[in-house]
Amino acid sequence: MSEALNAEVVLASIVELRESLAEQGKRSEQATAELRESLAEQGRRMDKILKEFAETRAELKENNRKLDENNRKLDENNHRVGKLTNKVGEIVEKIVLPGIVDKFNEKGFKFDSVSANVEFLNEKKDGNIAEVDALLENGKFVIAVETKTELTVKDVNAHIKRLQALRKISRFKGKKIYGAFSTAITEKKPISYALEKGFYVLQQPDVMAVKILDFPKGHSAKAW
Repeated sequence: MSEALNAEVVLASIVELRESLAEQGKRSEQATAELRESLAEQGRRMDKILKEFAETRAELKENNRKLDENNRKLDENNHRVGKLTNKVGEIVEKIVLPGIVDKFNEKGFKFDSVSANVEFLNEKKDGNIAEVDALLENGKFVIAVETKTELTVKDVNAHIKRLQALRKISRFKGKKIYGAFSTAITEKKPISYALEKGFYVLQQPDVMAVKILDFPKGHSAKAW
C-alpha cells in the first residue's frame, strides 16, 4: 500500500514538473517574441535616425555649398566696390580736390598741404580716430572736406563729430580747424543746415565747376 502511494506521488510530481516546464517554455517563447519585437522596433527607429541623419548631412552639405557660393560672390562684390572706391578717390584727388583748393586759396588761405583720403589712427594704431575725404592744411588753418554726391543732415552731424575728434589730435594744436562739404546739387534743407552750423559748402554742379556758397545772414564759418 505504501509503495503504491509513493508511486502515485512520484507520478504526480512528474506531471506537475512537466506542466511547470511547459508553462516556463511558453513564458520563454513569449519573452523571446517580445524581445525580438523590441529589437525590431529599435532597429526601425535606428534606421529612421540614420535616414534623418543622412538627410540632415545632405542639407548641411548643400547649405555649405551655397554659403561658399555666397562668400565667393561677396568677395567679388567687395573687390568691385574696392575698385570703385579707388576710382572715386582718384577723381576726388585729381579733379575735385584741385578745384576746392583753388576756391579756398582765393579766400586767402594759401594752403601748402593737400591730401585725399586721410586716415588718423589712435595712439595704439589699432583703430581710427577719424577719416577725412580731403584735408587742406597750412601753418594756421586746417579744412576737413567731405565729398558727398547728395548731402544729408545726417552727414552734417557726422562731420561735427569728426571735427571734434580732429580737434583732439596733437598735430592740429594751435591751428583753426574748419569743416567743409563738396556736394552736387542737393536739397535745400541739408545745405542750409550745414551753413547754419558753420560749414563751408562747395556746390559742385559738375566736376569742372566748383563754387563756395555764401553764408546766410548772421552766420559764418565756425572754427573748431
